Amino acid sequence: MRKILPILFHLLAATACLSSCTALAASPLDGAWQLESGSYLDNEGREQDYSSLKLRGIKLLADGHFSFTTAQDGRFWAGGSGSFTADAETYVETPRMASYPVVDGGSYRFSYTLEGDTWTLERFEDGKRVEREVWRRATSRP
Repeated sequence: MRKILPILFHLLAATACLSSCTALAASPLDGAWQLESGSYLDNEGREQDYSSLKLRGIKLLADGHFSFTTAQDGRFWAGGSGSFTADAETYVETPRMASYPVVDGGSYRFSYTLEGDTWTLERFEDGKRVEREVWRRATSRP
């Protein structure tokens, strides 16, 4: 529980920032995102599909900062927060706090496409795709 509290605090701070922080340079990725689907390679090189793991997630991006929380079948699974950079094809997350060990020098580099409200990310290591996620922009309800 002690590991979760700092992450939840960061998520709350990021949520507040979405409505009150002064924008530095707005990114087309800024906003709230819901995880639609995805997969990753486990430690044994087997592909793990997010839907079969019953994973759901939300990611918040604002002013170069990100926060996310992922639940598995309704229970906390992973979370993290930190900074991000993005250009037209590359998205890089640098976690400052995470519920998992951070690898690759502290940053995760993804190629991505943004088509309407669908954001698709892929991460490769040694030419092999190790992670793929599809996010849908969350819309506010009237």
